[in-house]
Amino acid sequence: MATLQEQLFVQVATRSLNQLAKNFQKKYEPKKGDRFSVKGITYEIGPPRCVDDCIRFEISSKIPGDEFTSGYNESKYFKEIEKVCQKSSKKPTFSDMENIIRETRDQERKERDYVKLAFQYEKSELYDESEIIKEVEEYSKNPDKEVPPSMPGANTIAARLILNRLEGKLLESAKKNIEDLIKANDSVRSGLKKLKGN
Repeated sequence: MATLQEQLFVQVATRSLNQLAKNFQKKYEPKKGDRFSVKGITYEIGPPRCVDDCIRFEISSKIPGDEFTSGYNESKYFKEIEKVCQKSSKKPTFSDMENIIRETRDQERKERDYVKLAFQYEKSELYDESEIIKEVEEYSKNPDKEVPPSMPGANTIAARLILNRLEGKLLESAKKNIEDLIKANDSVRSGLKKLKGN
């Protein structure tokens, strides 16, 4: 069973990632649920989990198989995306190619391949404990200082500060992960266009 801290972290991380999905839906083309499309490729942000005292979540993008030249396949595209993503400042914890089959309303089967990347953030990447301690000391010395916004389940100033930092940092970090995946798709697709031109 998850500890109270893990439950709070997942609750705050869920709020962050949901907000991020909404932001991307406003910026790009919204799709069903919390998905969005950029230049014809659908992206999705998975729910966060607490694993080994870290926040883990997955992002995915559809593989544009209809753009491939003969002799080029989903597996090659996936490997190219993996290569580009390994150059990012935050590398995925793992990557996988997933095949999803969906039944549509008119009983048609739709099969799609996706690039799936998992990212894991340790607490030290989301907030600095020494900074939190200093800020708590400042609040005790200066009781008139405006307290951080309240967070459900956080009863102390330290807990509020931690959860507020975690929420902001995860929003910023996950945004960069998705932007890196969008750039990777752009890069691999431009390579495909050159192949078609030859």
